Amino acid sequence: MNRQLLLAIEATSSLSGVALVRDGALLASMRIAHGMNLSGNLLHAAEWLLQRHGLTLEQMDAVAVDVGPGAFTALKIGVMIAKSWAHALSKPLVAVNAFEACAATMPADVPTLVALPARRDALYLQWLTPCLNALPASLCEPAFITRDTLAEWLAQNTPQTEPLQAVGDERARAWIASTLPQLNWRLIDSPSPEPVAQLGWRRLLAGETVHPFSLTPLYIQPPSIHIKARNPE
Repeated sequence: MNRQLLLAIEATSSLSGVALVRDGALLASMRIAHGMNLSGNLLHAAEWLLQRHGLTLEQMDAVAVDVGPGAFTALKIGVMIAKSWAHALSKPLVAVNAFEACAATMPADVPTLVALPARRDALYLQWLTPCLNALPASLCEPAFITRDTLAEWLAQNTPQTEPLQAVGDERARAWIASTLPQLNWRLIDSPSPEPVAQLGWRRLLAGETVHPFSLTPLYIQPPSIHIKARNPE
C-alpha cells in the first residue's frame, strides 16, 4: 500500500517553516528566519527537506498551509506558494489556521486561550479546546482585540471552568496576567509548521479540502487605511 505524504507551509511571522508528514506521522520539519526573502527561503527549505528524504514535490499527495492570522506579507506569500503547488500539481489543498496550530500543541481537553501578536496595541485571540486525534474545537469566534478592550473581551469569552491554559508570547502573557492570573502558559514566538502538517492531515482525511482559487488568508485585523467619504456637492 502506498504511503501518503503531505507537505505543509507555516508563514505567519518572521519565523516560518515547512513540515512533512507520512500517514499523519511527522517525518521532518524545518524552521527559518526568512528575513527579506520569504518566498525564496521557503522554496529552498522545502526543496532541501524533500531531497534529504529522497522525495520530490511531485510525490506529495497533498499540501497544507497556515492561513493565519499573522503578518500580512508573510501570510500572503505562504498561502500563494501553497496554492501554486496544489494547482500546478493537481493535489488536494487543506487550510489550517494559526489558532488551531497553536492550540494543538497544548494538553488535550483543557480550554486554551491562543493569543497571537497583531498590532503593537492589539492581539489576535480565540478560545479553543485541543482534542486528542482530532481538530481543536472552537469555543468562540476569533477576534482582533486592542489592549484597552482586552479585559472586557476576556470577561465575556473566558470559559467558566478550571483548569485553563494559554499559548502565546511574553507580551500577551504580560497583558493578560492581571485579568486571568490562573492561566497555565506555554510561551511561543510563532506557530510551528509541525501542527500545521498534522492537523492538515486530519482535515485531509475528513475530506475538508479547498480549491486553490477559493482559498484566502484569514484576515481579522481591520484595514489601517480608510478612504474618506466625499463631501456632498
